This record gives sequence, C-alpha cells and structure tokens, in this order.
Amino acid sequence: MSGITNIIEIINDKTAEQEKALINEAEKFKQGKLDEAKRHADETASAITKKAKLQAESEIAKYEASAKLKSKYKLLEAKDALIKEVLESTQKQLESVVGKAEYKEILKRLIVDGCVSLGVDKVELIFPPKHDSKIEIAPIEKMVAKEGVKVNIAVSKDNIRSVGGVIIRTIDGTKWVDNTFEARFERLENKARDSIADILFDVE
Repeated sequence: MSGITNIIEIINDKTAEQEKALINEAEKFKQGKLDEAKRHADETASAITKKAKLQAESEIAKYEASAKLKSKYKLLEAKDALIKEVLESTQKQLESVVGKAEYKEILKRLIVDGCVSLGVDKVELIFPPKHDSKIEIAPIEKMVAKEGVKVNIAVSKDNIRSVGGVIIRTIDGTKWVDNTFEARFERLENKARDSIADILFDVE
C-alpha cells in the first residue's frame, strides 16, 4: 500500500504544482489585461483631455476674436457718431450765415469760383428765392476778370430749393457748377470726415 500511497502523493504533488502554475499564469494574464486596460483608459483619457483642451482653446479664441470685433465696431460707431455731430454742427453754422452780412461775400466767392471753373463768356446764376438781392453783378464780373476769364453774368428767373449758395450755369444749360451749400458740403464731406478724425482721434 505504501507504494500506491507514494504514487498518489506524487500525483497530488504534480497536480498541485500544475494547479499553482496555472493559477500563476492566470494571475499574470489577468494582470496583463488589467495593465492593458489601464493603459488604454489612460490613453483614452489623455485623448479626451487633449481634445477638450483644444476645443476650449478654440472657443476662447473665438470669444476673444468676437469680443475684439464687437469692441472695434463699438469704437467705430462712437467715432462716427462724434464726427457726424461735428458735421451737423458745422452745417448748422453754415446755414446760419445766410441771414448775416458775410453771406454776401460768400456768394461772391462761390460765383467767382463757378465762373472760373466753367471758363465761358456768358453764364446765368440760379439762386434760392430772394437770395439774388444780396449780390451786385458788375463787381463780380471784375473779380472774375482778375482771374483771367471775361464773362457776362445774368440772373436766371429760375429758382432752386436750397438753404444757400448758387448754381452757375452756361446759357444753353449744358454745363453748370453746383455751388449750393448742400452740394459743396456733400463734395467736401469725405475730406472733412478725414480732417475731423485727424483732429479728434489723432490719426497719423
């Protein structure tokens, strides 16, 4: 019986060794899978974190760009409003001149300027109603002659709707210079805006 007992013990020992080896292998396999799963989880977490960071940075950049653009528009709107205010004030001052003594001198300069620009020997002047009473033709013809243009000036029976100023027109009506306040103000507005901006905002 002792021989059989020994054999059984040997078999049991071998079985125990194999079982232990299998358990060890299973533990290694399990640990390997756990390590792999952890590594994969870390990589996934890192990728998600990186993606989230990039998205956050993109959103922040968009917000900052939007904020800067809005700020720029607000500044431009404020500047434009201030320039408009100055232009409106200038226009009102110009309109107020009509009832004053210096309006006669302004009309003279506007007429001379128009006559010289046209460079013809006959022109007619078109005024707002009753403004023609503020000028004398002969002195103006002499002023134009000093500029190198001999011209005969007549006053048209037509009238224009304008705050002030004059239209200088050839007799056949084919050419004219619109020197009304509104027309001159419109022509000079862009240049005036630039000048006002230079003064108000110190533009280089």
